[in-house]
Amino acid sequence: MVKGDTDPVWKRRLHQKPRSKKSAPVLKLLKGFEQSQWWDPEDIEAKQFRQMSQLLAHAQRSISHYAETLGHVNPDDVESLKAGRWFDLPVLKRDTVNKLGDDLLSRTIPKSHGRLNPIYTSGTTGRPVRVVRTLFALTYWSAFTTRDHIWHNRIIKGKLASIRSSEKNFALYPKGARQIAWGSKDGVFKTGPSISLNVNTSIPDMAEWIARNEPDHIVCLPNILKRLAPYCIENGVTFPNLREVQVHGENCGELIRQQCREAWDVPLHDIYTSREIGYMALQCPKHDHYHIQSEGVYLEILDEDGRSCNPGEIGRVIVTTLQNYAMPLIRYEVGDYAERGEPCDCGRGLPVINRILGREQEILVLPTGEQRWTLLGSPDVRAFMEMAPITQYQLAHVAADRIEVRLATKRDLTANEEAKITEWVRKKLGYPFEIGFAYSDELPLTKAGKFKDFVVEFTASKA
Repeated sequence: MVKGDTDPVWKRRLHQKPRSKKSAPVLKLLKGFEQSQWWDPEDIEAKQFRQMSQLLAHAQRSISHYAETLGHVNPDDVESLKAGRWFDLPVLKRDTVNKLGDDLLSRTIPKSHGRLNPIYTSGTTGRPVRVVRTLFALTYWSAFTTRDHIWHNRIIKGKLASIRSSEKNFALYPKGARQIAWGSKDGVFKTGPSISLNVNTSIPDMAEWIARNEPDHIVCLPNILKRLAPYCIENGVTFPNLREVQVHGENCGELIRQQCREAWDVPLHDIYTSREIGYMALQCPKHDHYHIQSEGVYLEILDEDGRSCNPGEIGRVIVTTLQNYAMPLIRYEVGDYAERGEPCDCGRGLPVINRILGREQEILVLPTGEQRWTLLGSPDVRAFMEMAPITQYQLAHVAADRIEVRLATKRDLTANEEAKITEWVRKKLGYPFEIGFAYSDELPLTKAGKFKDFVVEFTASKA
């Protein structure tokens, strides 16, 4: 896409009359996004620091925690913030948000920001985090959702299949559930219907349901694709109408993208969100990497010393929400690690994330104290999957020098196959671990319906 270009069909839609009073603010934001995405990085950052200056002033005035922790900072001195003062501000931990609760809620929320909306997220800790957002902040959520449709040129009047909910007795096979629109019926654009299926549906039934309903787009978790795509390849199941698969909520590796191409000849698009923050990054229309949604968040990637990472370096993700004046999260530690990218040749000035690598507890700590990323989603996992009839896998770091390989397989493995897998795991992880095996019919998901291919089940001591 040439700088400044938007598909003509979408460009016409952006200049339509709003469908409803509710959709008008979203449409206004989208028109602004069409301009701001092409700004130079320096101009984008300058606007963000002006927004953060206003946010700091509001937080200091109306939230006692920020008055105590950030009261020494002059929010009006934008140049000082840009020069480095911002990066000296304390990082807000998840445990702190849990502990403070409603003490993080502003006492003077602007009335123009609309009603309050509490949301909960359990994350990987199992301890729910409650965050309160304004209608104004949620308007940005809707705008970023629609921007993703625009970037990937979705058939907005097509059928969307969603396989995301694990709610008991909801969207059960064989019928599933059906809605008249992709989201709200009075959304910014009129859409086609959406259908839903419970994530706990078996893979054969899931494939049959998709083939029967013939969707244009599928939205699901990566762990579903890891099982669905190989099943369809092996059994010759095709989805002729399918144009795209969108995933979210888990790490998305190159192997899954390859499997989507092989199974159905469609691209895979990823989004980076969290319930407490909202949208953080969308996949570039031209590449597999991500563009930070700078109109809504200021996202930092920091090394172990708290300095900004250079392109190609991996660090902690720290995020500031720019629009939520009800419960601002200022320099909030999301819990993820990511790799910073170079500026993108698509022409967008929005910063780039090459990869989202996962959470801290997913880092492998060797007995020597050295830390390593497992990167089990990388292409060489294909060789691992072809060593035996494996349908699911998980590596569990259960002791300092022991890895348990958890497998769901189509038959019992031979001693030779286990030996090959043992050799592969040791080579992949870069250490001669003791390797054990555990088998089950299907590996369990987390309470949120997600799946982790690497877990740590003991407390490792880091160097």
